Amino acid sequence: MDVKPVKGLKVKINASREAVFGEDGVEVKKVSSPVGRSSAGTLTGRTLVGYAEVEMAAMDGKNHWYPVDQILTEKGDKVVEEEVAIEVPEDAEEEGDGEEE
Repeated sequence: MDVKPVKGLKVKINASREAVFGEDGVEVKKVSSPVGRSSAGTLTGRTLVGYAEVEMAAMDGKNHWYPVDQILTEKGDKVVEEEVAIEVPEDAEEEGDGEEE
């Protein structure tokens, strides 16, 4: 069963990479997967382009961003990010070019 990444959902992490947000942008780092109890976390409900924020209280108490496709619920269900299509009106494209007539 597929589960959406909602706030408070308890999950297990089996990630090979992590997104790290810094002042200069986002860096994707290779990580060794936490083992045992420290691999459990709680979703904060925030997602961004295939990554979900997970509060890792047992590991270091900090929030980490892991790929959604490498996160499972405590019951073993797959976590999937909901894709939301954003439609841009045609007249908005014309206004965004920065040139005035």
